[in-house]
Amino acid sequence: MKKRLWRALCKSFPMTLRWFMAMIFLLYGGVKLIFGQFGHIPLNEITQAAAQKGEGFAITWAFFGYSRPYELFVGLGEVIPALLLLNPRTATLGAVMYFPVAFNVMLVNYFYHIGVHDLSTVLVIMNLVLLWLDRRKLLMIFWKNIPTGQASEKGREVA
Repeated sequence: MKKRLWRALCKSFPMTLRWFMAMIFLLYGGVKLIFGQFGHIPLNEITQAAAQKGEGFAITWAFFGYSRPYELFVGLGEVIPALLLLNPRTATLGAVMYFPVAFNVMLVNYFYHIGVHDLSTVLVIMNLVLLWLDRRKLLMIFWKNIPTGQASEKGREVA
């Protein structure tokens, strides 16, 4: 009974992380693609005053909102890894693509005082957990002789 429960937890834990991460990025990326999360804020007196005061949020939103094509690019950068995370066959690729985007979002949130530090940090940590769980697959890209499960065991017996 304990083995079955442990096996179920080992399978459901990464799946839960993947789905949570995917839903968050689908939400944020979808908003950027459909509505425009940042809005087009002209560089008027209010934005210039905020920039002079050093208000990171106003500066960041003005910068990201200035270019709609850039906002679409950022939205696609969130949606594509999220969709890859939802499919078990492409989940590792999704996690690899997700990391630089999530890490960048976290840094922007911290350095420009956006206010969602906790969520972005949790997403990066969850992403690191997924990458750690898939470390053998990822190491096989760079090194040939990384043992993985039964296939490597059979290879050792023959050699």
